[in-house]
Amino acid sequence: MASVARKLCILVLAAALLISCSSGPGFRLLKHELTVRQFPGNSPQTQSMAAVTGTATNPGNTTVAGCLITVTFYDYEKNKLGIATASKESLSPGEMWNFSVQITGPDAWKARSYSIVPSNK
Repeated sequence: MASVARKLCILVLAAALLISCSSGPGFRLLKHELTVRQFPGNSPQTQSMAAVTGTATNPGNTTVAGCLITVTFYDYEKNKLGIATASKESLSPGEMWNFSVQITGPDAWKARSYSIVPSNK
């Protein structure tokens, strides 16, 4: 009897794992990195830029529609500097997407970390 209950428990866990894996955005981030630039100028309004660039792919067998990458930029003390997105209408099976998500402004140069979330619109 315990053996049957154990097998049933394993099947339930396996089903939950399959559901959680298939409920993602359908595309995967392969790599990403942060670049920060401050443009010359002495004004308090001097602009700077922080960007996350990277590559995503669709490892599946069907086209993924409404691909969205959301990046939240943070300074050294984990204060939020801004949020930006990149989107792609569709991503075919095996297709690679080179994306760039950026913020600009006088404080963008302070970006030291970020969170990145792939999703579907």
